[in-house]
Amino acid sequence: MKRENIQNNVHLTFLPADKFKRNRISISFIVPNEREKATMYAILPTLMERGYQDYPDMGLFSKKLSEMYGASFTASTAVVGQNRYLRFTIQGIKDEYCLNKENLLQEMTDVLLGVIFKPCVVNGGFTPDWLEVEKFKLKEEIEGEINDKRGYCIKNAQRKFFKDSKNGVERLGYIDEVDSLDAVELYNCYKQIISDSIVEIFVTADENNDIRNKFSDAFADRKEQTVSVLPIEVMPVTDIETYSDTMDIVQGKVCLFYTCTRPITAEERYIFLVASTIYGGTANSRLFKNVREKQSLCYYCAAAFNGFTCSMRVDSGVEHKNCDKVVDAVQKELNSLIDGEITDEEIQQTKLVLLNSIDAVYDGLHGLEAWYLNEAVRGTWDCPQKAKEHIEKVTKEQIKDVLKLLKLNVIYKLTK
Repeated sequence: MKRENIQNNVHLTFLPADKFKRNRISISFIVPNEREKATMYAILPTLMERGYQDYPDMGLFSKKLSEMYGASFTASTAVVGQNRYLRFTIQGIKDEYCLNKENLLQEMTDVLLGVIFKPCVVNGGFTPDWLEVEKFKLKEEIEGEINDKRGYCIKNAQRKFFKDSKNGVERLGYIDEVDSLDAVELYNCYKQIISDSIVEIFVTADENNDIRNKFSDAFADRKEQTVSVLPIEVMPVTDIETYSDTMDIVQGKVCLFYTCTRPITAEERYIFLVASTIYGGTANSRLFKNVREKQSLCYYCAAAFNGFTCSMRVDSGVEHKNCDKVVDAVQKELNSLIDGEITDEEIQQTKLVLLNSIDAVYDGLHGLEAWYLNEAVRGTWDCPQKAKEHIEKVTKEQIKDVLKLLKLNVIYKLTK
């Protein structure tokens, strides 16, 4: 793996992946997750993946990708802590598998840069007809979130927990803003992203000077800027706030959000990974064995720690009458880990699960790229092997110490 700065705030990383028969190229624009631009950020990737000036409709663009041995193109957005990714990705077979010795990697690069730098523009804005279609689709996606009751419960709890923080800005934006999205305003937002963002380019291929030069030339006009990745923001400890909504559902839902009393260190992130997995990350975890199996209080109960926000979430599906009992049981299991015994077997089994999951990073091009993109945002640049070494060093005492940092801020219930 080699990462280099090729233009102002533009980094290029080559990730050789000899075991795969495909190459993958992605360009991620990293910007602050601003509330006032969230809905524009949400719709831009889907708007741009419809085509570009060389292939100005979905049919022509799809045909072009098909001619490139069935290459695939995707555009997406993700919220990571206080930052947002807008990612454009193309994937196709390696050059050596092309029937006529085509330079497909360069062709993929040209298409990717075409989408980003040559969008279809009408009267100073994005194509109006495309925008109307994507508005409809975005509204459907936002409205459809309620159909996944578990996800809906988690999202509502998250909103109560993060409040007005950038950590809590919606990935899909806000439905009441969708209809008012303007093609010209969107285009201006796009231009600002292109010029005022951190850019991480990943090429899962051997180093290639022609590709390097293409990207360097494409971003050559970037001016000096001061944009940077926003740091981790820890939500302040508050008195426990309990919220409850009603809905005609068969299974009740409960979600708890914990915050840390301070920002955690890079080493503590790995300790929390082990600790939260012992607590509620596997079928051998405390929450699964004790709350679900022994006490039969819930259908599922899981914990997840987010190092980008220094927060832990516990969510559970329950009988409506057991909501309060589950909250008490979840708290009891956490205190038991802090004050009671943690067996060597628990720790060893958990470490094996985590080590295997890290090994799985190498099973796909997407996982490998996502790993290093997140490391770039953290500024740590630990390779998977280094992460495994950190995990193997975690001790029982360290697990107890980090769990003591957690304080319960929000309890959210979704019941009849």
